[in-house]
Amino acid sequence: MMQRVLLGVLLLLFNGLCYGQHNFNNVELGTELVWCASSEVEMYKCRNLTVALERDHGLFDNYFLNVSCYFGFDQDECMRLIDEGKAHAMMLDAGEVYTAGRHHSLVPIMQEGYDGGFTQYHAVAVIKKDSLRDVTNLRHLKGKKACFAWVGSYAGWIVPIYTLQREGGMDITDCNNHVKTATDYFGPSCAVNALVDKYNPIGDNSDKLCSLCTGKVPGGKCTPSDPYAGFEGAFRCLLEAGDVAFLKHTTVNEMVESGLVHGVTIDQFELLCKDGTRQPVSEYRQCHWGMAQSHALVVSSARSTAERRRYKKFFTQVVNLYSSKSKRSNSTLSNLDDRYRNQNDRFNPNSRFDGGRADDRFNRFTTSTTTERYNYGGYNDDRGFNEQNETQFYEKFELFESRRYGKQLNLMFQDTARYLAPIEENNQNFQNYLGSGLDYIYGVRSCPVSRMTLCVTSEPEMEKCIKMRTALKAQLIKPEMQCFKAHSHVDCMRHVNSGQADVVVLDASDVYTGGLKYDLLPFMSEVYDLGQPEYYVVAVAKEDDPDTELTYLKNKYTCHSGINTAAGWIYPMAYLISNGWIRPYGCDSIRAAAEYFTKSCVPGAISNEYNSGVPYDNLCDLCHGSSFRYCRRDASEDYYGNTGAFRCLVEGGGHVAFVRHTTVVENTGGKKREWWARNTLPDDFELLCPDGTRAEVNEYKKCNLGKVKANAIVTRGGHSYNATQLNAFINLFTYAQQFYGRRDANEFSFSLFYSNPPYHDLIFSDATRELRLIPGDRRWFDAYLGADFMRARRITDCHAGASSLKLNTINVALLIIALVYKIIV
Repeated sequence: MMQRVLLGVLLLLFNGLCYGQHNFNNVELGTELVWCASSEVEMYKCRNLTVALERDHGLFDNYFLNVSCYFGFDQDECMRLIDEGKAHAMMLDAGEVYTAGRHHSLVPIMQEGYDGGFTQYHAVAVIKKDSLRDVTNLRHLKGKKACFAWVGSYAGWIVPIYTLQREGGMDITDCNNHVKTATDYFGPSCAVNALVDKYNPIGDNSDKLCSLCTGKVPGGKCTPSDPYAGFEGAFRCLLEAGDVAFLKHTTVNEMVESGLVHGVTIDQFELLCKDGTRQPVSEYRQCHWGMAQSHALVVSSARSTAERRRYKKFFTQVVNLYSSKSKRSNSTLSNLDDRYRNQNDRFNPNSRFDGGRADDRFNRFTTSTTTERYNYGGYNDDRGFNEQNETQFYEKFELFESRRYGKQLNLMFQDTARYLAPIEENNQNFQNYLGSGLDYIYGVRSCPVSRMTLCVTSEPEMEKCIKMRTALKAQLIKPEMQCFKAHSHVDCMRHVNSGQADVVVLDASDVYTGGLKYDLLPFMSEVYDLGQPEYYVVAVAKEDDPDTELTYLKNKYTCHSGINTAAGWIYPMAYLISNGWIRPYGCDSIRAAAEYFTKSCVPGAISNEYNSGVPYDNLCDLCHGSSFRYCRRDASEDYYGNTGAFRCLVEGGGHVAFVRHTTVVENTGGKKREWWARNTLPDDFELLCPDGTRAEVNEYKKCNLGKVKANAIVTRGGHSYNATQLNAFINLFTYAQQFYGRRDANEFSFSLFYSNPPYHDLIFSDATRELRLIPGDRRWFDAYLGADFMRARRITDCHAGASSLKLNTINVALLIIALVYKIIV
């Protein structure tokens, strides 16, 4: 008996475990599908599809989807909506599939198939017959009026721009903006979207590629609503204004047969081949510029495999039901005919069905019923619809036909499509879908300068450089950035001069050294809160230390940003020496400081790269670095830089710090989270003025040691000067600050002007507001730095201007020889 009871309990437990387990295989997938339409007429067609689907619900078995329609302003908004889950699907050109996949994580699951079972089409250049007689090769297209489908379309933009860059003499004007490159090549043209943010990231594109467009201003010209938008729009542009149009091989036939353009025949056009010859429009296989993948149905990559399979089954059945162009058996066709006979056709003007009632739920925008503008049922007598007959056939919905909806073709799907081909699961990404087509897409973004190597001087800077490289690569900013670590700024100067590195960011005083000794030229500068690439040098003391004044700092403890830095050394030492407060010892400012100050922190003071004379240990006594980092002139020394000098004043025992005028405000009042700055306020510090008085920290304009040029990015000059490289470097930093020029922390992105604590001023100063191009006539160290700096440098440096001095000696000698010769003669 006991055994039977135990057996029963075990059976109950087993059954409980079995039935209690969740059956994941029976999870019901979502039954809703929101189609994103990017135009009003596409919305009308989408609504027609939803009505047909409601009518034929029973023909889809268990994979039916309730389709609704959502209106997006353009394709980019639709991509974003799908990415955010507010819409589910849309069709995209191959060029836009790349954008959707790379920037919005959308994946293609089906693609259109055409006659003959092809899933590709030809990209062609179409001209009017017997026109452009002066064009015998592709280079002669320069200056011509071109008509493009839209910027970013594969056959209508990417293929022609790629081809002309390689075979048509199209010089790359801007490595990161192919619209600018095309603008400089063509004459007045129409390329829809040439001025949108995506293709005009820094906002300086010319409107030249919009000058032929005819849309209304504002809001219509050169946008997707422009009459010249799309492949059919590019054809109209060719017909009315342009010299050449870049189209699909089917576009001319479509437009002529559609009746949208009157009095036009195919014989009026011909194809322009890549070798400069012409061929009839029908010879596109022998005269095309490239192949393009067919348009693809894209969904979010967040959709599960099961959901994607359901979508594919659903759309396969949609094609079977609503495409008379697709290959179906005669029995299927005959069975479908009976199903469309019904009096309640909501799109039939004579129908008793209230069609307007369904419109509101299909769109976030309220629109009138489509029958007020488009006659869906019986709108054309020669189609066999008798408007006087009360009993009417449904006008059967056609998936691959758009003419009935107005003056646009290819709504939702291409009208030339015959079926939708499923894409294998392992190929459902833009890379596998595009295949070799990616070479064209990346090719139009090519750059004549392949790389730019940035030189840094410490491990923290190297880490930031690598993050910067990754961020730039994510935006495809060219040239490709690389990082190189040297042991000092002087070492970076050597490597840039030799070509091992390309650029380095230098303090104004280092710009002087780089220009004088290594032929480096500054081409971009930092801009701080003054609106100009310059700042004030100030001396800062604690408010509760009234005994410290600028006119008598003997035996004081001083904090400097670094040896031979403009704010931390050149200007304060030049002031003290020139005013007689410090004995100059000729021009040996290092000895002068060592014998005048008791203790200091002057990073780099004992380095033989910056001090070729006697090393004075007391100039590093206040420094904080440990081991080999002690008193180094880079970020590994805690008291290096302007913020480091201020920290030396706050916690390191200093009486005065020589820094940039922004330093106090940057590091006090809760703006710095490090423990050393937590309890500091701007009012705790004062500026020491040259007349012996004091001032508030915000009164730097009247209480300073002088104004000096900002930090600058430098590259090779002299005999190694390369204008193409320089322009590419300028272009890279311009786009870098456009995408990443922020000063605050962002855990999801990169900030160009921000340094992760406890570090500061890594590569760029944290106080930087922007990077500004230095005018061409100021791109030499003395022209950039100005006379005041040159004078201050000569006071503090015995070797300053040595190269110039040698040149002047030679000039004087030649002048003496010339005078003697003149006297003798």
